[in-house]
Amino acid sequence: MLTTAMLLLKSSLFLSLHLSGSASSFPKPLSAEEEQTYLARSAQGDLDARNVLVERNMRLVAHIINKS
Repeated sequence: MLTTAMLLLKSSLFLSLHLSGSASSFPKPLSAEEEQTYLARSAQGDLDARNVLVERNMRLVAHIINKS
């Protein structure tokens, strides 16, 4: 069951990356200063800042998914 869920998550992740841009590239990571700024804004309820944090960490998410 968990394996099926992971495969579905992996497929949807790569589909969303394909639809939003190049399938083989991820957005560049944020600098430490940018990350702190977006974290502070996100903590105050800024959904755009939260979305930037999520999108810019897709490289990490893909790495974790590929290891499982």
